[in-house]
This record gives sequence, C-alpha cells and structure tokens, in this order.
Amino acid sequence: MKFMNSALPKVVIGTACAVLANAAIAQSNNINNSSVSLEDYVRKVVNENPEVQASWRQLQIAISDVNIARGGFRPQVDVLASSAYSDRNYGLDREYMGHTAQVTLTQMLYDGFLTSSEVKRFKQAQVVRFFELMGEIEQKSLDTALAYMDVRMFRELLKLAEENLITHVDVFKQIEESVKAGVGRRADLEQISGRLSLAESNVLTELSNLHDVTARFLRIVGEKPAETLKTVTINAAFVDTSSVDIQSLLNSAYSTNPQFNAAIYNIDAQRYGLDSAKSLYHPQVNLTASYGAQTRDQAALNNTITEASVGVNFSYNLYNGGSDRAAIKQALSQVDLAKDLRDKACIDMRQTVQIAFNDIINITEQLPSLNAHRLSSDRVKSAYMDQFTIGERSLLDLLDSENEYYESSRAYLEAQYTLEKARVRLLAASGNLAQTLGITKEGVPDVLSKAEERISYDPNHVCPAVRTHFEDELNILKRDTDGDGIVDLWDDCDNSAPGAIVDDFGCEAEKPEIEPETAPNAAEFTLDNAKIVDSFNINIEFASNSIEVLPEYENALKEVINALNSDPSLGVIIHGHASLDGDATYNQRLSERRAKVVASLLIAKANIEARRITAVGYGETRPLVDEESDEANARNRRIEAAIIQLPSKL
Repeated sequence: MKFMNSALPKVVIGTACAVLANAAIAQSNNINNSSVSLEDYVRKVVNENPEVQASWRQLQIAISDVNIARGGFRPQVDVLASSAYSDRNYGLDREYMGHTAQVTLTQMLYDGFLTSSEVKRFKQAQVVRFFELMGEIEQKSLDTALAYMDVRMFRELLKLAEENLITHVDVFKQIEESVKAGVGRRADLEQISGRLSLAESNVLTELSNLHDVTARFLRIVGEKPAETLKTVTINAAFVDTSSVDIQSLLNSAYSTNPQFNAAIYNIDAQRYGLDSAKSLYHPQVNLTASYGAQTRDQAALNNTITEASVGVNFSYNLYNGGSDRAAIKQALSQVDLAKDLRDKACIDMRQTVQIAFNDIINITEQLPSLNAHRLSSDRVKSAYMDQFTIGERSLLDLLDSENEYYESSRAYLEAQYTLEKARVRLLAASGNLAQTLGITKEGVPDVLSKAEERISYDPNHVCPAVRTHFEDELNILKRDTDGDGIVDLWDDCDNSAPGAIVDDFGCEAEKPEIEPETAPNAAEFTLDNAKIVDSFNINIEFASNSIEVLPEYENALKEVINALNSDPSLGVIIHGHASLDGDATYNQRLSERRAKVVASLLIAKANIEARRITAVGYGETRPLVDEESDEANARNRRIEAAIIQLPSKL
C-alpha cells in the first residue's frame, strides 16, 4: 500500500543510520575492547595536553627568570682584546701591527635595591606560574571528566532512543497487519506513523549529540573514547551538602583554588615590581677593576705598556625625559590590575562553587521523584501494552505511555549525570579534582618552598562568602508558614495555633485520650527494646512524595490484623524506611508520615485500640541493601510491621 511504502523506508533508513553509527564508533574505538577509566584519560591529558604543556613551560621559564635576576648580585667580568694593522702618514712608525688586551671586573655595590626587588618579583612570579599550572591541570581534569561523562550519558540516551524506536516499529507492524486484515483503522496507522517519525528523530538527535561530545572528547584527550568506559568512582570525595555549610566550603576553596592563589601571589609580585621601578630614583654605585696591556705606547712606538686600575664609580640620573615617573605609574597600574584579576578569580570561583553546591542539593532532592516517575511510567507502559493487546486500551493511550516512559527515563538519566558533573565541578573549583583522582604532573618542583614570602589572607576580607540559596520560606516544598511541622503544600489549615497538635494535613486535632497508667502502651517500645513475636512486610506502594494509601492496598494489612486479633496482649510497631537516594531529612520525615498513615488505617479498619499501635520512621538509617541502585532503592523503600509482646496490666 502507498502509506506503507512511504513510512517503512524512513524507519529502515533511520534504524540503519543508528546501526551504522554505532558500528563506526565501535570500529574507531578499535581494536581494543578493554574498558578504560576516567583516571586513565585524565593522566594522559595532564601529561600530554598541549595547553598543560605550555603552562609547564611557563613555569620553567619563570624559574630561569629567578636565576637570571640573581646574576645581578655577582661580579661581571669582561675581556676586551684587539689586533689591528695601522697605516699612517706621520710619526716614526707609519706602518705597523698593534695588539691590545684588557680584563675588566664590575661589582654592583648599590643599585637602589633594583636587583633584590627583581629577584623577589621573579620568585613570587614563579609561584604564580606554579598555581597557573595547577589551575590548568584542574581545568583540563574537569574538561576531561565532563567530556567522559557526556560520552557515557549520550551512549545511554542513544540506547534509550533505540529501544523506544524498536517499540514503535513493533507497534507499527502490529497496526499495519490489523489494517491489512480489515480489523484496524487507517487513522491508527496515521497516528503510529507520526509517532514513529518522532522516535526516529529522537535517535538521530542522540546520534548527533553523541557525535558532538565525542569530537569534544577527541579535542581534549587526543583520541576517541574507548568502546567501554568505566563508571566514575570518586564518591568518597563528594561533599555532604546536608552537613557542610556553604560559607565553610567557600572559605576552604579559597585556600586551595589554584587560580585564586595565582591571583593573590601575582599582586605580591607586582608590588615588588613597583619597588624595582622606584629604584630608578636611586644612585648607582659599582666597584670596578681593570688590567690592560698593549704592544704600542701612546706615541705608537714599539714599546709594551700595561695599566691597572681599581675604584668605585658613582652615577646618579637627574633627568631622563620622564621615563622613571612613567615606569612607576605603570607599576602602580600593574598592582591595580593584579587586584582586579584577584577579584575576578574570586567572583568566578564563588559562582562555580555556589552553583555546583546548589545543584547537588536540588538534584539530590529531585532524583527520588524522577525515579518514582520513571518506575511508575514503566509499570503503566507494561500494563497498557497488555491491555492494548486485548483491546482495552486505545493506541493513543499506548503511545502516550511509551512516550512518557521514554521522557521520564531520559530525565532521570540526565539528572543522575548532572549530579555527578556538579560534584566534579565542585571538586575542581576547590582545586581537589586531580588530587582526588590521584593524578599529578610529572617533574613539577616544589616551588612554594622557594617563594620569597608565603602569602596569608583573610578570605572574609579579600573575598567574602555570600549565600545565594533560597531560604525555606521561598521553597514551596519546604515552606511552613504556621510552623506546625506540615509544609504549606500539604497544610489544609495554615493558621494553626503555636504548639497545637495537628494531623497529617496541618489541622488541629484533639489530644488523644490518655490510657490508664496501668494499661501497656506500644509507644513505650522500639525495635531495639521490644520482644518481637512476628514481622510482616506491608506491600503498599506510595506515589512520589505522597502519603495516600490507595484503596487497592487496604487488604495489605490483613495479616497484621489477624495477628493482633489473635491475642489482645500483642501490639504492633509500624516502621517506615526510605531508600538511600535523595535528601536524608526529607526521607526521614516522609517515612514517618507514611508509617503514621498506615497505623491510622489499621486503627480505622480493624477497630484496634490505639495504645496497641505505634508508628516510627527510620528514614535511611536501616537499609536492607547499602547502595544506590534501582533494585536497592526498591527494596529499601518499604513499610514493615513488628508484632510485639505487651506487658500485662498491673
């Protein structure tokens, strides 16, 4: 049919492009299927990249400048010799060969401290070049890490796009067969064709993105990325944003950031340059000694004569056209320029640290929601596919679910890599990335020990830390206007009285009746001190950031209810747990609220005394699997019930 003839070639061409591109990537990476780590590539870049090498040469030149300047303290020895034929028309000897030789020694005694100032300037300048080299190493380490992560990310995104395209092709074939058999609608074929073109476009887009980041990787590293790239493993150095204050982090970064330290030492070097310029107003005093001999005397007769002298020469410039004053003005401008560069280095570093720090906080909080959306979309997609097969779902429902799963998976994957890149940027801004990776530049001398003066400074004065992240009252996810512990987003009563007891939706609740003192209460026990009779996993799934128990999960408490009804002396601890991804404080609170909701449902559904039931949230403190992965997160995110033995009434 005409429609099939126009649509299928596009699919074939698009799929073939993806296959050929992957084959080309694999072939260019050759040869060698062994996996390569980020550290391997960073080590290669640090020791071979031309920009790093150029910075290394600048350091070597600066070290030589110090030795050149030190030469001014030592004597200068010159030898002058000549042999000349003379022909003249006067005197006794009118035609003769004459020979002369002279040795001169000059020792600087006083030059207005020009030489000492120059030595100090170049000694500080070599420290500047050292920190610039360290800064170049950090920058190239960061560039390599970001390119490495981008290659890994876009390879995974390409795989997602290919899987999405394959699913659309399968659905296209199914719809096409239905139309041929006369049981399908041609409108459905039009619809799947449009979605198929979009899926093909997604593959081509990811191929283009992968090509671009591969080209960037090639520029930085000098070779194409290997076919298999190892996972980045520098988690131990990641900053715990829940326990580190941004001001402390910035103050620490000021002391270790190489670009900022280079700017600080450059100010000191330029100040010594100002001292050098001021020395031009001082006199010059030199000790000179010479000895010479010549074969002809003053009358050009053939008599060898010698002459020796030693003495002190004094010179003082009174006026040289204003050059000295101009040199001092230039040196002052150089100092001001160095201060401006310091301020720029401060501003750049402060921005990078603050953005990276904020990204880590925000994305860490976003990941659980993005992952929940991805998992939920996957379940919906699978269910809709089964229902579509038996005619209970429309094609539009199926395609929408497939597209939502693709977009949610893409968003989750991008967020994961964005978090890793933010952490790497924070390490680089602090000057710790190369060190964390265990990478050093070969042959770099200890220049800091040779500095004229080690510079110390007060970061609060030189480059004060400024907080930029939003306060909780500006964050809808954390805003709690009445301070009752329930955020405004979930608070149905946002004017609770101070200290009032509220329910899970922020409305004032009556105080629970106090049981007689002789009645045993489950709230007096924890998992650590109670006698646990039995344990149950309560298979209730919650929507992302939700505490609502859907009706289909109400029967999940059946085993717990039966256990409590079997013996009035038994109680239950409902305990909630969270996965290790996301903000720990948020996860703690969410686990508590979910446990309380399940406990409330148990009271309402089974009419069991409230004193026999208690709820507690453990957040991330008791994981079943101590890692962050899809499987581990699913196992750690759970509600459990511990049946406990209550003491008898007194």
